[in-house]
Amino acid sequence: VNSPTRVMTGDPSAVTVAGMYALGVRNFEVGAAFDSLVRQATVPNPAGLSDYGCPGQCAGMRPNLEAYERLHYAPQDECHCWGGAAETLEDATADYALAQWAKKLGRDDEARLFTARAGYWQNTFNPEATPEAGYQQPRLADGSWLAPFDLAGGVGFAQGTSATYTWMVQHDVHRLSALMGGDRVAAARLDAFFRTDDGSWAVTPTPDGYDPTNEPGIHIPWLYNALGRPWKTQETVRTYLDLVYGTGPAGLPGNDDLGTMSAWYVWGALGMYPQTPSRGEMLLSSPTFRTAWIKRAGGPTTKVTAPGASARSVYVRGAE
Repeated sequence: VNSPTRVMTGDPSAVTVAGMYALGVRNFEVGAAFDSLVRQATVPNPAGLSDYGCPGQCAGMRPNLEAYERLHYAPQDECHCWGGAAETLEDATADYALAQWAKKLGRDDEARLFTARAGYWQNTFNPEATPEAGYQQPRLADGSWLAPFDLAGGVGFAQGTSATYTWMVQHDVHRLSALMGGDRVAAARLDAFFRTDDGSWAVTPTPDGYDPTNEPGIHIPWLYNALGRPWKTQETVRTYLDLVYGTGPAGLPGNDDLGTMSAWYVWGALGMYPQTPSRGEMLLSSPTFRTAWIKRAGGPTTKVTAPGASARSVYVRGAE
């Protein structure tokens, strides 16, 4: 079967393989895989200067890596990628994955390098993007911000807007919250993000709010946990399970993308979700089944028991 080997944006192989390792997978050449991904993240490739396939599937896995390493962000005008701000966020996520994996392998030098690079997302966060609040904003190679700033526009992002991508920092939520003004401010921004102007839940894509139909923002309901408001994660996840999923022909919100949207439903129904895609920890919401079994080939079966689970039981009173 012939198929493209290019990528929409970011370096998802680093996140995927690091996540597999974090979850206990060892039946592959661990050292060789790690070294290959480190090389991909640190040695510029000629394909990274090509616009072939852009914006949908650009040829370079780490586009214009030389500029990224020099500027500590992906410049919108020299990126050779779908969008500079999106690429910066994606690469920071991938570098965090490599840092976590390096720590597990005892690779201290790489752990330090990629831990620092995992914070590069801050370089495309403009605290003065609007008079009211800071947002992710595309940046040019000369250091200036791409102007005018359009919160609901897609320039600099991939199938999304700054409103959504600003929250794509699963690995550094507390730093993001601090830049926004603290947990209370960040939580209030989330409250508004999930609601329309009339106060109802945003169940269809809105340019300046939540899009439950596509990957850039599907982790966002779980961010309340890091902000000290787990009950809001429970309420929000359950709401979207009920409002945007169903059993009819339109039962999936958007393109399933190799099973991503279906997987989101499964995680939500189980009442747990990966905190970051490259680690093994799970964030909790409220299970929808009283009992569920997770059967793993070659491993023990995990049983999730929630005796009080029901359509009306949204909030978790205790967990063990």
